[in-house]
Amino acid sequence: MKNINAIPDFKDEKYVLMFTSNHCPYCKEMEKIIKGIEKKYIEKGIEFFNINISNNLDIAEKYGIRSTPQTFFMHGKNTIGREIGAVSERAVEMQLDDLLKAGEFMKKIKGFFKKKKS
Repeated sequence: MKNINAIPDFKDEKYVLMFTSNHCPYCKEMEKIIKGIEKKYIEKGIEFFNINISNNLDIAEKYGIRSTPQTFFMHGKNTIGREIGAVSERAVEMQLDDLLKAGEFMKKIKGFFKKKKS
């Protein structure tokens, strides 16, 4: 998981964005869960990012992050799923699987419209 200081500007990529803070014991649990399954999903095209709001209060305010951890499952700028607090590995994998399905659905829709224009 890459530590970043700004929200990624991806147009069509799938990624996980986790907000954490220095004082949060549950954030450490979520980081372990994510790191445990990260490799499996990176191979499927999902990137993983962490923003520590203790160092980025402006981002926390802008996105309404009032508690940590918060994990967003994103396709481009669209939120496909969200988890608040520490959740199980299975809950995270279910969200990741939904994210992969959403990506496939978006590809089909774009392909359909490209065919119609021809």
